[in-house]
Amino acid sequence: MNEKIIEILIDKLYENKEKYNYINLKSKNEYAGWVTNFNLKLIDGQTMCLDLTNEQDLFLLFVLAIAWSRTGPWENAAYFVTYLKVRKLDSVEFWLNEENVSNEEKNRNISANTVLSYIAEAKTRKKISFRKDIYKSIHLLAKNWINIKISLAMSNKTGEYKSFMYFMRNIEGLGVKNRKMFIKIPLILRELRCQNIYENIPGNFCCVPDARVKDACKELQIKLPTLTLEIDSLIKVSSVIYDYFGNLYDLPLFAYQDIKEQLVV
Repeated sequence: MNEKIIEILIDKLYENKEKYNYINLKSKNEYAGWVTNFNLKLIDGQTMCLDLTNEQDLFLLFVLAIAWSRTGPWENAAYFVTYLKVRKLDSVEFWLNEENVSNEEKNRNISANTVLSYIAEAKTRKKISFRKDIYKSIHLLAKNWINIKISLAMSNKTGEYKSFMYFMRNIEGLGVKNRKMFIKIPLILRELRCQNIYENIPGNFCCVPDARVKDACKELQIKLPTLTLEIDSLIKVSSVIYDYFGNLYDLPLFAYQDIKEQLVV
């Protein structure tokens, strides 16, 4: 692996921070997190974001992880969460109601079209779509919400976040086809860490080795450990990415697909 390429990749990330709406950098060029600013300007003049000190926004962070764990363009998850926040469908109580869940699932195609009208100058690479299998997963999230918060609070108290990752991993139905959540668990921790909600979250627990990131590693010849479906394996892979990029996490690798043509050694 060419170390110079890593340097250039990071430099190009900085250069493109105004171009791609997922590149949110702090003043010292550390990652501010995805949900700090979706860079989607709403028609009422506000900018879409999640304040993770607010419980409903915290709930939407977990919804984002659920939606993003499905295949398809990342915009689908971002716009889905935007739809829920604008429509104020962001409470645990709403998603505990099975009739609400059924109605939202039934009207998902209308919702995917409607969300574009909430955003000024909405631009997406592909047509926005909301997957049918997201809704029951959000219902399960709501049913487990109290225990999720307890697990997170315990990890914050002890500074030991592996137990929270195990807890999330063991909830049936948050992933695709009634499976368990896995790859996007570090996303939750990363966003909480970026907003300094829990300052003792280890950075090496916070990198997301999804398909886009792993493809970038292959092209850049960055060797990652073999990823199994175990939390220890996920942490090991996340840690290697963190060793390369620190508090930029997996962002340079995620951005690689968009900026790779600019890389010149």
